[in-house]
Amino acid sequence: MQDLLGRLTALDPDASETLKVVTYFDALVARSVGVESMLRGAAVLSGATVGLRDGSQIVRVAAGGERVDPREPEQSWMQRECGQDAAAWIERDGEPRTNDAMILERLALALGIVRARRSVGAESAVELAISSYASADERASAVLRLRVPDGALRVVASPPDPAPLAQHPSSVVATRHGLTRATIVDAASDPVSAWPEGSAPRLGVGLTVPSVELPDSWSSALIAVRLTSEAEPAVHAADLGGALIVAQAADSAPLHPDAAALRTLDPRTLELLDALAEERSVRAVAARLGRHHSSIQERLASLIDTLGYDPRTARGHTRYALARMLHTLAD
Repeated sequence: MQDLLGRLTALDPDASETLKVVTYFDALVARSVGVESMLRGAAVLSGATVGLRDGSQIVRVAAGGERVDPREPEQSWMQRECGQDAAAWIERDGEPRTNDAMILERLALALGIVRARRSVGAESAVELAISSYASADERASAVLRLRVPDGALRVVASPPDPAPLAQHPSSVVATRHGLTRATIVDAASDPVSAWPEGSAPRLGVGLTVPSVELPDSWSSALIAVRLTSEAEPAVHAADLGGALIVAQAADSAPLHPDAAALRTLDPRTLELLDALAEERSVRAVAARLGRHHSSIQERLASLIDTLGYDPRTARGHTRYALARMLHTLAD
């Protein structure tokens, strides 16, 4: 398939984009993602709001990946049936784009597969249990189907592969930031132990919540997993404290100027500032980086104008920590 894509790109860019649509939905089907994830994928591919009417229920997802208020489709929008009393559509005024028809066709086929799997697979129950758009009764019913332990639970966000051990309910979900695996574990378990020994990927561990509040745990897990690194492969949302509120608010706001300022700095300067944030002493930073403390002092002094604050002060240290977090999330 990759070889064919390469050849088509050289011969016909439009045809190669069409084939990419096919392979994208094939990947979603293979990952057993749920209805909302399918719609989110179609919305991102088309750059337009995508909707589904299934019986009396309507679900719409905007191009940015967020769910929007339900409404009936207009006759001018491209639509396609995807089952009994079910139809999907792309909300685009004017002429459709080149791949709209292919996106809608593959979406309809994928949704049909999801409907067929819904009664037998646990993946759809996981996605329903963590969905903030499902009702409390729907989430409670999904949790019962998963047969997870009673009591407090948390959701762990990780890359799609590898999968956790079979006893931990798990599903791959299409998010605004790409395919992400959601795994539900009980509060008493070590999240790393949910994977075969030595195979745990980077993990964002969500807040511990009652089962009906799993969407809150999932939301915090998605923040935490984006803050992981080689040095810190597992991040617990609970350890972020009040910074979690800042991170969640930042996802729906323009990049803060403090974070934007960090984007103008080279990696070596960021390394210096990171070392200062951890060491809190210029001499300790100099020893850690193998540089003379006077050169470190001079460089930090020159950075005050760029940053707009002094990272050596208590308030400046807090501003830098938050700016660094927002910079990481934006990337």
